Amino acid sequence: MSTTLGSAHAEAPPATADGYRLDTWTRAGVARALVRTVDGAFAARGQVAITGRAFVVDQAETDPAHQRRGLGSLVMQALVNIVAEQGAVAGVPVATPEGRALHETVGWRVLAPLTGAMRS
Repeated sequence: MSTTLGSAHAEAPPATADGYRLDTWTRAGVARALVRTVDGAFAARGQVAITGRAFVVDQAETDPAHQRRGLGSLVMQALVNIVAEQGAVAGVPVATPEGRALHETVGWRVLAPLTGAMRS
């Protein structure tokens, strides 16, 4: 999957759902977004590695108890805004099949399927 950033991608993130707060930060070329409930419980997160004009999305997830509330889209838009401000124009996600659905919802397209592997 991939996306090319344009003016449509750089926009204000959607409003955070009632009962949640969004925090973002960047350190050593990695931008992170974290959504927690107002009492501090984990709800959703994601991160992007910024490599010049490209970025890679990794570890985007929403806790099952908090799904279907727009939190995944909130995280993705917040991360895209960060990388767009830094001049990135193209992105690739590292995603599970479930994550693919989120990426497609926010405008990413499949170029070729990737197969994951684990070595133990």
